[in-house]
Amino acid sequence: MTSSSKELECDYLVVGAGAAPMAFIDTLLTELPDSKVILIDKKAAPGGHWVDAYGFVRLHQPSIVYGISSQQLEGNWLKLLLTKLTLPWKHRASKKEMLTYFGNFVDKKVASKQLDFYPNSIYKFETKGKVDQDGIHYFSSVDGSMSYKVKVNSKLVDGTRGECIIPHDSPLQFPVDEGVRVMTPNQIYDTHQEKGDKRSVMLKNKYVVLGAGKTGMDAIVYLQRKMKIDPVNIAWVIPNDVWMFNGSAGGRPWDFPESMAKCSNDIDKASFSLEKEGKLVRLDKNITPTRFRFPVTQLNELKLLRKVKTIIRRGRATAIRRKNNSHVTVEFESNHLPWDGFAPIETCIFVHATSPGPSNDRFDSMGG
Repeated sequence: MTSSSKELECDYLVVGAGAAPMAFIDTLLTELPDSKVILIDKKAAPGGHWVDAYGFVRLHQPSIVYGISSQQLEGNWLKLLLTKLTLPWKHRASKKEMLTYFGNFVDKKVASKQLDFYPNSIYKFETKGKVDQDGIHYFSSVDGSMSYKVKVNSKLVDGTRGECIIPHDSPLQFPVDEGVRVMTPNQIYDTHQEKGDKRSVMLKNKYVVLGAGKTGMDAIVYLQRKMKIDPVNIAWVIPNDVWMFNGSAGGRPWDFPESMAKCSNDIDKASFSLEKEGKLVRLDKNITPTRFRFPVTQLNELKLLRKVKTIIRRGRATAIRRKNNSHVTVEFESNHLPWDGFAPIETCIFVHATSPGPSNDRFDSMGG
């Protein structure tokens, strides 16, 4: 393949077109409207992990506390009330709404000539330490057909730190024997949207959801609410129970720090206090959560989660093995006993929801 090259110049070179870089660019161009920004991203559209998120995902918190300052994610309040019968502070954006929102913002800034956007492009981080004193940086198209040399007058902004890692972009990190069926939430959704035999077969399977974060919770809700899978046909591997914010309680971001201060920094006392106020919830009243990533859950979703009775709490899965040709077993860390699957391998689907999301070590590994 013949590669072409091009020279560019900007004030700010922003790597990554996710939510955080979008918010930065919005503030920057509001405060310094004469700035010239070049934005690059390895994906085909702005939106970060939302581009590859599963089709049934929704924002976990109200739309009014997410996005960029200059543009309301929930849209016009009167229109929202009249056309969707939804209070503005109850609106939770869908994947489609998120991508439209960020896409419109980028299009607007490109039209104003404040921003140039290069999708399907990757920054050459390996050259970062070799940048000369003139502020020269390099990036290229994903397919290698174009390379760019950029003179950056002010700053390089790395918006990939803290990047949200999702199952679609990250396979299971442990061995899975041949013949074991593993699907991401994306694949579950896409197959269910099809018409024909594939969809019909999906409805007859049993499902083992791996992971107790918000993705795993969303998958369990989708299986029951949209696919009408009986909860007796769902098993849930929970490495650690988690505290969840009650999305119906109208909590505030500073509720937990305030509770920690009142409880002399005792995390369990603070959590139980917020639970008593109805602001935190947990899956099982008899089990104290040990993880504090605080997904936001609606009470009607919590009700569906509690309908799943086949719960496997044996730590993190370390392998999924084929057993006696037609059965499957899950192995766990720390010498926990394996769990024998509740269905033959042909009708048992493992739902991969184990990726770390935003709680990953990418920032630390980059020296942050």
